[in-house]
Amino acid sequence: MKRLSFLLVLIIFLQACSSHLEKEYVIVQPAHADTTVVHAARQLQNYWEKITGRRIAIIHHTPRKRTGIFLGHQMVLPAYNDSVRKLKKDGFIIAINKKGIFLEGKTGLSTLYAVNTFLEEKLGCIKLSSTEDYIPHHDSIRLAPGFKKYNPAFDFRCVYFPGGRNPAYRQWYKLNWINVFGMYVHTFNKLIPPKIYFKEHPEYFSLVNGRRMEDGQLCLSNPAVIKLLIKNLGEAINKKPDKKYWSVSQNDEYNYCECPKCQKLYKKYGAVSGAYIAAVNKVAKAFPDKIISTLAYQFTRKAPTGIKPDSNVNIMLCTIECSRSKPLDQMDGPHSFFHDLKDWSHLTHNIYLWNYVVQFKNYLCPFPNFPVLQPNIQLFKKYGANMIFEQGSGRYWSDLMELKQYLLSKLEWNPDANVDSLVHIFVHAYYGNAAKYILDYYYTMNRVMQQHKNDQFLNIYGFPSDYTGSFLSPHLMNYYEAVMDSAEQAVAGNPVLLRRVKRTRLSVDFAWVDIAVNSHFKQMPAIIDSSGKKVINPKIIRLLNRMEQVAKSDPRISVRERHFSVSDYKNYVLNNLRREIMPNKLAQATVTLETKPSPKYPVGGAKALTDNLMGALDFHHNWLGFEGDDMIADFYFKKPVTLSHIEMNFLKAINSWVFLPVNVKLEVSNDGKHYRLLQEKKGDNSDHSFLVKSVPFNFRFSPVKVRYLRVVATSMKTCPQWHRGYGNPSWIFTDEIIGN
Repeated sequence: MKRLSFLLVLIIFLQACSSHLEKEYVIVQPAHADTTVVHAARQLQNYWEKITGRRIAIIHHTPRKRTGIFLGHQMVLPAYNDSVRKLKKDGFIIAINKKGIFLEGKTGLSTLYAVNTFLEEKLGCIKLSSTEDYIPHHDSIRLAPGFKKYNPAFDFRCVYFPGGRNPAYRQWYKLNWINVFGMYVHTFNKLIPPKIYFKEHPEYFSLVNGRRMEDGQLCLSNPAVIKLLIKNLGEAINKKPDKKYWSVSQNDEYNYCECPKCQKLYKKYGAVSGAYIAAVNKVAKAFPDKIISTLAYQFTRKAPTGIKPDSNVNIMLCTIECSRSKPLDQMDGPHSFFHDLKDWSHLTHNIYLWNYVVQFKNYLCPFPNFPVLQPNIQLFKKYGANMIFEQGSGRYWSDLMELKQYLLSKLEWNPDANVDSLVHIFVHAYYGNAAKYILDYYYTMNRVMQQHKNDQFLNIYGFPSDYTGSFLSPHLMNYYEAVMDSAEQAVAGNPVLLRRVKRTRLSVDFAWVDIAVNSHFKQMPAIIDSSGKKVINPKIIRLLNRMEQVAKSDPRISVRERHFSVSDYKNYVLNNLRREIMPNKLAQATVTLETKPSPKYPVGGAKALTDNLMGALDFHHNWLGFEGDDMIADFYFKKPVTLSHIEMNFLKAINSWVFLPVNVKLEVSNDGKHYRLLQEKKGDNSDHSFLVKSVPFNFRFSPVKVRYLRVVATSMKTCPQWHRGYGNPSWIFTDEIIGN
């Protein structure tokens, strides 16, 4: 039955060859067609040839004996004039009758949309990705008469995936791109760069905890800031006068201004966002022929009272904090996104809905948010959003990416499309004989997630081990493996389909490894006993090698948002497991901490330094944290031990205010009172990127007998001046200290 559902797309137009044959057709384009219509005609000609094996001509006049496929509004029949006139800008018609086939839009681009929709809906073609097509082959084509108008649900439609970045993919699925903006989001630093203005005018920038912040927001109660925004934005507009949309919006951080005048505005409008709308309204008045866009994001998501965005102000409303386990309107409350959406919809319908649809910390992790895609898009439409941006994995591949970007593209045009039918059509076209297995994986994972939707927060910043109680349980992980084995076997003789299945399998392999390493399930061991000796499970190595091999063939594959390659991930995993199976003489010692770890992340205190549990790439998992303080750990041995090697890892996650130690010292003593320096290493905090890393500190020295060992990791104590948390306590995190 599932296979038959795919074939339904064909039977609406494929019949016996008793009617029009392709040799009777000819493409008719206007004599003075624009370049987009010319492109549309050639695209139709090329696809027709691939489908039938025969090329049809392109002419510029009405044919006498052949059936014309007419492109562009200049060629429309008088009977269709009114329908075309009432179309939205991107709308079009497809009409089939005795006089010909009419693919008509108001513009060249909408006519191209008509051609591509005709190729898909009438001839069965599918654009599978930015580089792959599904094109059926038919000796003859018969098209049933009919007429249909196509209008988009949203004026602007964007999916931020590799497909959405590709012009051919966008044209096929009638998508837009962010290049309609002259300046796009988080623009305060672009419009008033701190490097230029902060030294002479610190008053332009946020006052936080009593000091002006170079890496923060702007002081929007300062009239000079508004004047400078208008001046600098005007200069930018003069360089790109054709751009309609311009963002005047907060930087991607908190640190909004706390000065008395700004506080007064927040109180006046009932929310921080009120001060931002007041400022942007002033900017928008200076540019009445442009749309000035601003964010309703994190601390500005709550709608203000007593003020409305002006008519040429666009609100970018963002869902970043929300769970993807169930539709947004099922999570109501005074602080919910749904509540804020309703409030903003009372103020304006010029809303750019920014939704997040992948797991950014782990692109390769299975992420079963498919059941909420349609209801959320329907919700956005219901409450007046006129623009929609689905933030996926950008230039990178992510779990079931091809299917997800296809569904989102379809739903952005028509939120009421039949999702189940679309899933079957696409999966059969993309995976061929492996389709039933991929559908099994898809439906099982999404069904189990929905069974846990009320107790499982599906987080865009989650990790596989977060979901072992639901859709990534050990039992299901082993089941997914078997499903993928069957999928590979089903297409073993087809290199193209096999490559697609192997890429899809990346998510299962990644989740298996990450769970095995960090969750220690008996059914999924990372370490096994071999002849009385602990060794890395050969399966872990096999999966990592397989992942690396697939990734090498596709440069779009990255473990997470800020490029972290599969090879880097492999090395991280193997290093952690190598440390886990190492003998550790420090485990014999009594460990005490001279400085107190933070109770915010309880992992057992001093015991965590020798519990043989390694930290994940998530500071919540097996890391001992010190906030605004050094780590001083003392190891006492009942009898002296000989050491020549000590190693430990520290976490670098500067977006979470976690830095490497300034330095790490090893000190030894015979009496526990008088210590001498054994060795010292400095931490390198010159890398300001947000990529999370587990950084090794390895010490090798001539063998020495030790009774007392002290490890001193010196913290910055506070975030450095260049950091957005400047003046606030910084963190150091360590997991395991190993000595031999």
